[in-house]
Amino acid sequence: MLAATTEVDYPYFPFRISIDFVLVHNAGESHSKGKYREFFEKAVQKEGLVIRHQQSGQTHFTLISTPFHRLSREAESSQMCFPLKDCQVKPGMPSCCIPLSQIFVTDDTVRFINAPFQRKNGSLFVNYHDEKSFFTPAQRGFLTYQILTKIDISKDLRHSQLGDSQDVTNEPSTSSITSDEQLRRKGLTWLLMRDVYEEAFVLHAPSKEEPYFKEMQNGSLKTYNEFIAEIELDPRKSLGNAWERWYKFQPLNKIRDYFGEQIAYYFAWQGTFITLLWPAVIFGFIVFIYGFIDSISSSPLDWNHCKVVNFRGETENVACGMRNGLTLFYSMVTQWFMSSFDTKMNAFFAVFMSIWGSVFVQVWKRNNSVLSYQWNSDDFHAIEPDRPEFRGTTMKEDPITGEDIWISPALFRYLKMFGSFFFVSFSMLIVILSLMLVTLLKIWMVYNFQCNEEYTFHCWLSAAFLPSVLNTLSAMGLGAIYSNLVARFNAWENHRTESEHNNSLIVKIFAFQMVNTYTSLFYVAFVRPESHGLQPNGLFGLGEAFKDTCVDDTCSSLLALQLLTHTLIKPVPKFLKDVVIPYFVKIFRLRMYTSRTEAARVEAEENDQANVLVREWLKPSAGDFVLWEMNEKIIMFGTTMMFASLFPLSPLLALIIGFVDMRIDAHRLLWFNRKPIPLITNGIGIWLPILTFLQYCAVFTNAFIVAFTSGFCSTFFADGEYCTVQNRLIIVIVFQNLVFGLKYLLSSVIPSVPASIKVALRKKRYVVSHIMEKGDVPHKTRIKKRTRIAKLAWITSNQRVQRGKKKTNKKRLLAEE
Repeated sequence: MLAATTEVDYPYFPFRISIDFVLVHNAGESHSKGKYREFFEKAVQKEGLVIRHQQSGQTHFTLISTPFHRLSREAESSQMCFPLKDCQVKPGMPSCCIPLSQIFVTDDTVRFINAPFQRKNGSLFVNYHDEKSFFTPAQRGFLTYQILTKIDISKDLRHSQLGDSQDVTNEPSTSSITSDEQLRRKGLTWLLMRDVYEEAFVLHAPSKEEPYFKEMQNGSLKTYNEFIAEIELDPRKSLGNAWERWYKFQPLNKIRDYFGEQIAYYFAWQGTFITLLWPAVIFGFIVFIYGFIDSISSSPLDWNHCKVVNFRGETENVACGMRNGLTLFYSMVTQWFMSSFDTKMNAFFAVFMSIWGSVFVQVWKRNNSVLSYQWNSDDFHAIEPDRPEFRGTTMKEDPITGEDIWISPALFRYLKMFGSFFFVSFSMLIVILSLMLVTLLKIWMVYNFQCNEEYTFHCWLSAAFLPSVLNTLSAMGLGAIYSNLVARFNAWENHRTESEHNNSLIVKIFAFQMVNTYTSLFYVAFVRPESHGLQPNGLFGLGEAFKDTCVDDTCSSLLALQLLTHTLIKPVPKFLKDVVIPYFVKIFRLRMYTSRTEAARVEAEENDQANVLVREWLKPSAGDFVLWEMNEKIIMFGTTMMFASLFPLSPLLALIIGFVDMRIDAHRLLWFNRKPIPLITNGIGIWLPILTFLQYCAVFTNAFIVAFTSGFCSTFFADGEYCTVQNRLIIVIVFQNLVFGLKYLLSSVIPSVPASIKVALRKKRYVVSHIMEKGDVPHKTRIKKRTRIAKLAWITSNQRVQRGKKKTNKKRLLAEE
């Protein structure tokens, strides 16, 4: 029974070897799938990997371990880089503009110059002779996964078909030897697609912090000590202690060593985003305080003169005796709060946030270059196999290998992409339609509660807050439905590689989510203002009674309220989706698994909890963690930049939500979810062009908000008659030119690659070329000579000091005599 450790004893290995990959299938499946597994596991063993089987009930686990020599061969063929001995570099971490105190640093990993791995020069690399510590957990998982994905059993299946008249798969697609199936790679991803293996995952490192071991500690202490003795290291506990501290920097190097570059880059990007939010938070808070004080001074609490505001923002003086004093106080505080968002400083804050976006993108590029150098992710180029779902219709000779391959003609792919474009556009129209329906419901509530006369608390609840909540819930519901459908359309486009498939999916998801999130905000900012004249005869031409407009002084407050609702409500369903629902799914799977027979239920529960394979298998999968988390954060980034000019507290809310979400993600990746399969990337990929697109959108949005939605025009021109469309467009043009000029200046001043990294890259190229030519690290001998010379100098100086002391003692003795 595999209990507290992820290492097993193999009969032909004199030491324990780690389990690098686990495949799961049902032991009671058909013979055809068993033949697939037989061919695949034979191919795995031919590749030099070691297989062991373990069964628990009807669940069969295939344990795959990769020996050190096979990992070394795969690392060399992939040109992976590893640290060199005697080539230590000064420690440094990607930071913002101002380095903070060392008390916030958690990652004290020693850094070295890295070079492409060569087995013949293995002694030059750090820890090469220590097989357990040379490869990090992420590197072991990635290299094993890469070996498994490159395995192809298609020839074995064809030979089996030729030697057997019976159909191996009982499927029409493989019954003919001349079908296109014979030229398709049949590896791990293909087997998972055909449900030959139900699941494939990487094991977490064993930890004392697992709930099972904590429960065991409260029980039998002897049993607990026996289990814990098998755990030599506890990398998860060490990473958790450093990562989950609220006041510390993220240990990015340790995250990369355990989870791989893809997840580490995501958390590095999020850390940069949160760090750079601080200046925006401080400036935004100052703008809000200024607006709040100005709002109080312009509308003091007067118990003798009261005003009534209707849902359009129009005011009317009434006698205070008609109103309750508490209601008056509540109304005035609400008015102060909502009026504090549209002030004279909004234009300056809009300029600041537009430039802030450029600074953030530029700083991230610098941090990305630092991490790419430290992690050598730019030098790694993985060979992507074809997706198992890819279907070719035309045969063509591969210009690299010379073999016949199936391709999909460009015309067919463009036609399918055109069809997907229509689907995405239709989904966006549904979003706009849902917004209009919620707006019509709001208008009905306005007249039902007679909000035309007075904007009471009930009117605010029904005509402002409730529609905002409905818009947010509608956006989240449509987003969930769209996510399931767009994945099918994206697969229908028939992309050849996984990166092409993921990039296309990211663009579709972001395009929809952008419209889904920002439509209601654009509606309040540009359609509702009565001065814009976009509703001359009401919505859809239904008449004057169906107008949904606001006066210029209140539109900014309504936009701030809509943005506040979006920001506060959206994290709730995300928490349900990421934590609550997977938790109940895990409990359900555990009950289904342990309910095989009522008599053996208790014994099964105890054994299954002790078995690390079952415990890890029952954990919920993290899924496309980086895709969905990056999508959420990018949408928040766009919201903060584009609409913060009328809601200066938006950066503060984004900071709080991002900070809490980052720690929750860290906790669930370490302890709640299965360990994602480590992947090597050189950055955030296609999200970087999306960031650039959003920062340019923010300039145009802020310019039009300042000119048309906020009260800047009436403040700038003393006479409101000058606030014509032409003058407002002049403000837009001046704003855009000013911001774009500053953005260009900052991009020129802040280089994408720091000067220190340029020097480090030159030094790395020199060291690598020296190793390739002479098989040794340059200046290694001279360093030893320097060390010996330093020792001789120390000895000589020490002897001089001793001789000096002797002379002094002699003089002292002579003087005493």
